[in-house]
Parts: sequence; structure tokens; C-alpha cells
Amino acid sequence: MKDLNFFESYIEKSEFRIDKQWIYYSVAILLIFFIIFYSLFNQIKIRKMSKDISKLKSILEDSRINKRVEEIELKEKELNQYKESLDRIKLVDESVEDNSIIDDYLLDTITSRMPEDVFFTSISIYTDHMELVGISGDKWSVANLGKSLESVEEFKEIFISSISKEDKYYNFILNINLKDVNLDGEDESIEEDEAPENND
Repeated sequence: MKDLNFFESYIEKSEFRIDKQWIYYSVAILLIFFIIFYSLFNQIKIRKMSKDISKLKSILEDSRINKRVEEIELKEKELNQYKESLDRIKLVDESVEDNSIIDDYLLDTITSRMPEDVFFTSISIYTDHMELVGISGDKWSVANLGKSLESVEEFKEIFISSISKEDKYYNFILNINLKDVNLDGEDESIEEDEAPENND
């Protein structure tokens, strides 16, 4: 017959019994360690940030750096002013180019009609007219030049305002009034007139 032990259940329970105080102490110790570790970590982080802030303050308070920053800002301001001026100049240049009546085409047209013994000493160009100053071997060459230029479509009026003899040559001033048109000079074609024979 098997013996019954009525205290067996109490004995087994006492073996698996956990002390609650030990749990509390363990949790409290872990919590204290965590707080200490977290505090130390924050202190280290704060010290590092404080050093960085001090460095930045010293940089900002450095007079040499401040002076350099002011110089850079001044240069940047000047650069912006130059850019604005350059943009205005470009606009003016484009406007002048768009409204210009006189171009290489007209100058080439004039020189292509010059008799052999006619030479220009100066050419003055204005918005609505040109003034050609030159010398010639005789009066007829100057007259032939004026007559030849009358066939140019862009010229409104051509007249010789002055002609005088000096030594062997004649000094003259030829004025050309221009029509109010714009020229490209690319699609225009002018047939050169044959130079008239010189009459002394």
C-alpha cells in the first residue's frame, strides 16, 4: 500500500517560491543604473555641444573673420551691380542694333561706287545722315560719286555741301540723308555701277 503524504504539495510549492523583495531590489538597481547611465550620456552630450557652441562663438567674435565676411558681402554687392549694368548695356546695345540704319552693307555700297581717284579722309555717321569728307583728283569724280550713290535705295538725299581746290587736289564734303528703314544687309544685292571715265 502506498503512503500518502499530505504535506507534499506544500513542500513543492515552497521550492518554487520567488522572493518578491529580490525582484523589487533588482528592478530598483536596474533603474538606478539606467538613470546613472542616461545622466552620464546626457552630460557628455551637453559638454560636447557646449564646446561646439564655444567654438562657433569664438569664430563669430573673431574680428578678422567678420572683416572678411564684410569684404565678401561688399564684393558680392559690387558683382550684382556689375551684372545689372551689363544687362542694361546689353539691352541698349540690342536696341541700337535693332534701330540702326547704317551697317556694313551701306559702307560697302559706298566704297564700291567710289571712283579710283577719290579717297575719304573721314566718315561721320549719325542716326539719320552721314557726312563723307575726302579728296579727289578733279570735280567730275566727286560729281560722279554723288550721282552713283543716288541709285542706292536707302539714301534719301545726296548733296555736295563743299568742294574746294588745294594744290593739285579737291577737298569735298558729301552729305547723305538716310531713309528711316532697318537693313539686314543679307538679302540685299546691289549691282555695282561702272565707274565713269575721269575727265580732267
